[in-house]
This record gives sequence, structure tokens and C-alpha cells, in this order.
Amino acid sequence: MPMLRQLLLVLAIFGLAPAAWAHSVGATAMSAAAPVSAVRSRVAQDLTLSLLEARARHGAATPADRGQRLAELLAVAKQRHDELATLIDADPAEVLRVALPADLRADLPAQAIPFLEQAADETGDIEVFHVDHVNPADDFYLHFLNTTKGRFSLHFAGRTPDLVTGTKVRVRGMRIENAIVLANAGDVTVTATVATLPSTLGAQKTLTILVNFSNAPTQPYTVAYGQNVMFTTTSNYDYEASYQQTSLTGAVAGWFTIAETSSTCNYGNIATQAKQAATTAGYVLSNYNRYVYVFPANACTWWGLGSVGGNPSQAWIHTKWGFTLPVIGHEMGHNFGLYHSHSLDCGTAVVAAIGCTASEYGDIFDMMGSSNNTPHFNAFQKERLGWLNAGVSPPLTTVAVVMGSATYTIAPMEDARNAAPRALKIPRGTSCAASNEWFYVESRQAKGFDAFLSGNANIEGGVLVHKVTEGNADSSYLLDMTSATATWSDAALVAGQTFTDPLTGLGITPLSVGSSSTTVAVSFPAAACTHVAPTVTLAPSGTVYTSAGASVSYDVAVKNNDGCGCAASTFDVSAAVPSGWSATSARTASVPPAGSGSSSLIVTTAAAATAAFYPVTAAAANTSVPASIGSVGGTIAVAASSALTVSTSADKATYTLPTKRNSTIYATITTGVSSGGAAVAGAAVSVQVSNPSGSITTLSGTTDSTGTANVFYALKARTAKAGTYAVTSKGTKGSMSSTATTSFVAQ
Repeated sequence: MPMLRQLLLVLAIFGLAPAAWAHSVGATAMSAAAPVSAVRSRVAQDLTLSLLEARARHGAATPADRGQRLAELLAVAKQRHDELATLIDADPAEVLRVALPADLRADLPAQAIPFLEQAADETGDIEVFHVDHVNPADDFYLHFLNTTKGRFSLHFAGRTPDLVTGTKVRVRGMRIENAIVLANAGDVTVTATVATLPSTLGAQKTLTILVNFSNAPTQPYTVAYGQNVMFTTTSNYDYEASYQQTSLTGAVAGWFTIAETSSTCNYGNIATQAKQAATTAGYVLSNYNRYVYVFPANACTWWGLGSVGGNPSQAWIHTKWGFTLPVIGHEMGHNFGLYHSHSLDCGTAVVAAIGCTASEYGDIFDMMGSSNNTPHFNAFQKERLGWLNAGVSPPLTTVAVVMGSATYTIAPMEDARNAAPRALKIPRGTSCAASNEWFYVESRQAKGFDAFLSGNANIEGGVLVHKVTEGNADSSYLLDMTSATATWSDAALVAGQTFTDPLTGLGITPLSVGSSSTTVAVSFPAAACTHVAPTVTLAPSGTVYTSAGASVSYDVAVKNNDGCGCAASTFDVSAAVPSGWSATSARTASVPPAGSGSSSLIVTTAAAATAAFYPVTAAAANTSVPASIGSVGGTIAVAASSALTVSTSADKATYTLPTKRNSTIYATITTGVSSGGAAVAGAAVSVQVSNPSGSITTLSGTTDSTGTANVFYALKARTAKAGTYAVTSKGTKGSMSSTATTSFVAQ
């Protein structure tokens, strides 16, 4: 296809020819990924449509031509396979978008199966790693699935699952080689329930292995320093933050010089060789349930990498950025099973339904945030660890949703273990409806490892508030209670001030804040009506393949997200489609708050639509509040019709180049276009001739009443090249198109 060649030329100009596209850890973090991904996505779409065209030509081929058509199809299938395999890191959503449904895959020749994506339904143990960079924008998660068939990398187009390493799961997605692409966390099902976060209490048996490289055997820290930072500083931090329930024990092994060099960044090799060296030195790996690998500067650009959970867990510490508690505590927080502690910036509002920006490390008062200090984990994170509200841990107070106001007392988070509640867990609901979100309220004082808070009157004189989503381990968001200022160092709600939730109307007011206790009033109003944009989903949800002029039927589900004080509403359902297309509209039946309704849409493609991927957007507007609109995107791929057949030939197999000055001979190239065996008149014909040097000349014509078009390629004396000339003819009639190839020799 001409468009495909143009796109490949663009990639070559930018040094991104297909052979250079390499699968690498962290490809999603490339700062230039957006424009490159957009071009490559178009290439993937073009190749998918080319494959369907090749399928049509192969199906319509005569027995004599069937072998050539099969070869053409397999060449496109292989090129598309290679492109999807490289695109899977940068843009898994696009891989799913261009994936062929089962019926189209089944319609392709059996010889093409090795080059096609396949439906994946695999069961095994999940592995989760987080790579921490100095620049948070470069951070990413790695997911793997260990099965009896082998190890698969997992790539998510949407939200990733908040699971810990070792969880037994079943995944359903699309597989390309040893990589599985999934739409979102919903494609992962936990098959065996395990303790929320096992192995977070008691002595954590940790082996810290110090290694350097064969070409750079430096020792930036002493073994004694390693012993102190691991089993004194970090252990003391865990002991205090866990309310005297968790500590580190073990050994520091090394320094060992391993075969890996500082010019590489293969964390798997570092781990393997470090454990081999420790074993050789007499350490018994099975005596430990946590491994920490510490190494000097090398090609790794990140400052730490840790498995999220795992038994044994693993952490990699790059000493270029410091072998210190903020780094060790953060990575071992991942090892305990924690995700990051974020912040939510909603501009001048504390929290809002739209217009908010999340910061991955935004909670500066949490070890799992971006602090360079040594803060405690927040109440939600401690609850997940079992350090709060479990066993002998201090309790949390879960507030009941009762209309009116009540007061509660909590102790500072840093105080040693006793029976005093450490935080409030307030449902973000109303008196007539539950919610899947919570507000966690805690008091922080300049004590112990939180001593760095000394002098911060806002924090010591107020309470921190986090918003959390039920069942989502990666949903800890610090809210800025003084959003009028640009800093997060004054994020607390100070005594005497009230935060009123704009969604539910519930109020939180710290009445008094002190170094030993804090009193907070929580109030719930009577049910109110708050209109929220509905949630819209489409079925089918993936790309729908059809032809020009055909219709696609969608089932549209609409969930009413209005507050429970609102009346039931109807919703107008419509679709935004490309110019020249049409779509029906409909209205749902009356839907109560928290309820769901359904409707249907029929989208009809334009009769003249060319082969391409087209966006379609379905929207639902609340008829009571037209500005309350929810929407969802879909994709319709118009594939070239299989009814068009193209043939091409040159009038001679071999031409003798002219020798006289200024003389020219012409190669006559004939293109035939038919449909169902009948000649097609008026078809546009484009002929590309590539000379032996690779230079391309494009000629055009229109078929006559016999379905043929002749174009003439000039072979000029002194300028024409000897060798083989490749010819590609494309015939187009309306939405139908097809191509054919031939060649001739000049000598």
C-alpha cells in the first residue's frame, strides 16, 4: 500500500526502521514515545488492512495464481507480526485495537497461523516489579505470569491490577509470542485468595548482597555501613512504624565481583550472579525470605527496583543515588506489597469530579511518596500491612454513615503501640447510599522518624486526609486542604477549619489537635441531589471490522451516577461518527440513581469509505441535566471488499535499453480490474515502478469498458538502469481496492 510505504519512509528518516525497533524493559517511559507511537500505530493499522486485502486476493485467486498470492499474504502477515511484537511495549492499546477477531483469523490460510495473534487464557502466579527513576515520569511497572507453559510478560492497555507477587491468577487477553496484551485489570481474575499482605510481621530475614562488576570492582560502601543501614536504621524504622511488630534480621554478604559489567543494566543477571556468589561464599539462600542487591554505578538509569510482594521478595539498590533509608525503605515497602502514595491536585478545589491531576509520588508525608525524609507510611498503607487495625495493632475507627454530627478522638500516628485509635476511616457516602471510596484522617507529629516535621505548624496543628478507593491497593491519594497555596507542605486541615465534600456534603472538622490526641467532628447531611456524568459502555467493545456501506449494531449500557437524592432520569444516547456516515439515536427508559439502563445504536459506514480504522464515540446525556454527559470511544475498521480482483503484466519480459542519444523505448504495463469475473470500468489505477536502484515512479490511469488500463514506463538512453524493475498495480473502485505485482528486466 502506498500509505504504508510512506509511513515506513518516515520511520526510516527518523532512524526507526522496523529492524531497529527493539523490545526493551521500560520502553513505555521513552520521552519521545508519543509521536513515534502515533506513526507506528498507523503502520500497524495499515498492515492489518493489507493483510485483509491479501486474504481477499488469495481467496479470489485462480489455482495458477494461488501460490503467489499465498506468498504475498504470508509476507504481510510476518511484517505485521513483527510490528505488533515491537508495538506491544509502547502502545498495548493499539495492539488490541488492530487485533483480528477469531472469525477473521480463522478465515486466513493455515500457513499464516504462526504469524497471527492468538487468544490467551492462562493461569499461573503473577510477578509485579516497580522501577523507580529519579524522574517519576520515567517510572513503570513490570508484570509477568509464570505458568506451566513458561513465563509470559503482561501488558495492560488500561488500569493495571493492584496485586502482589505470588498471587494466583487467570488472565484472558491476546498473545503474541511470549507477551500477553490485556485491556485492563478486569482481564485478570484472582483464582486463589491469600492473606492480604503475608509476611509483613515479625523478623524479616533479609540477605543483603553487595556486588560490583568485572570491569569496575569498586566498593562505594563498607560492609559495616551496609550492616548499619539495613539492620539498625531500616530495621528501627520498620519497628517504630509497625508499632513494634516488624524488624529486619539477617546478614550483609560481599563485596562480590560478578561477571556482569557496568555497561549493562540487566537486573535479572545481577540477581542471579549475586545469589550464586553468596551461595559460593557459604550463605544458605533458603534461610532468607527477602533479598536486597546493592551495586555501584552502572548503565541503569533508575535508582531502585523492587518486587511488589513476593516470597522471597527482591530489591535492587543502585548506590549512585544513595544506599540510605529513603531508598531502602521505599523499595522494601514495595517488597512488603505496597504501591505508591499519590497526591491529587484539583486546582483551587480540594477534590472534584473532573479537572484533577494525580502525582505518582505526590504524598510527601509517606515513605511510598516522594519524600527525601523518613516519614511513616500513611494509615491506609499501614492497614494494608496489618500494622493497623489487625491483631495487636492499634485500631482504626470506622465511622458510620448517620445523618448528623459525631466526634472522635485519635492518637498521633507515631506513638508506640497502645489501644488508642490512630486514624478515622470515613465512608464517602450519604445516609441513603454507600460508596466505594473512603477518607482516611490521621494526625502526624514530629516524633521518632517523623521528627523532620518539627516546625511545620500546619501539619502538627492539623490532620492529613487521604482519599482511597475500596479494593484498590494503588489508590492512596493525599488531598491538599490548603489548595489556595502552591506547596504541599501545608496539606493538613488545621483545627477549626471544615472540609465539606462536594459530592456527598459530609463534613470533617478537627476540633483540637495536640501532641497526644486529636479530636475530629464528622457530619453527614440529609440526602441531596448531585448530578454526575453517567458511565457509558459499548458492546462489542473492541474493533468491529466491516465493509463500506454496511451497518454495525451496538448495545449501549448507561449507568446513572447521580446522588441518591436525585430522581430517576432518562438518557439520550447518540454517536459521533465520521463525515458521510450515519448513526441512529435513542432514549433509555427511566433509570434510578446507581441503576443501569440500556439502549442500542446502529452506525452505518459511508458507501465511499476507504479502507481504514475510524473512531466512533457513543454519548449519553441526562435529559434532566443535558450538560451531564458521559461518553465512550469505539473503533470501526472498514476493510477493502473482497469483490475486486486486479492483475498486471508488462508487454515484454525483457527490454533492450536504447543506446542512441536522446532515444527512448516504452514498457507497456497493463492492469486488469474485475469483480466476480466481470470487467470493472472506471476503476482508478495506480502503478508504481521501482527501478534497480530503488527509485519509484508512479503512473496512473482509468480502466476502460474492458476493465483494463495501459500505462507507459519510459526507458531512456543513458539514464535507464539495467536490471529488474518491480511493478505494483493498485485498482480502486469506490470502497473496493486490490493490488497485484509483476516485474520485467532491462538489459
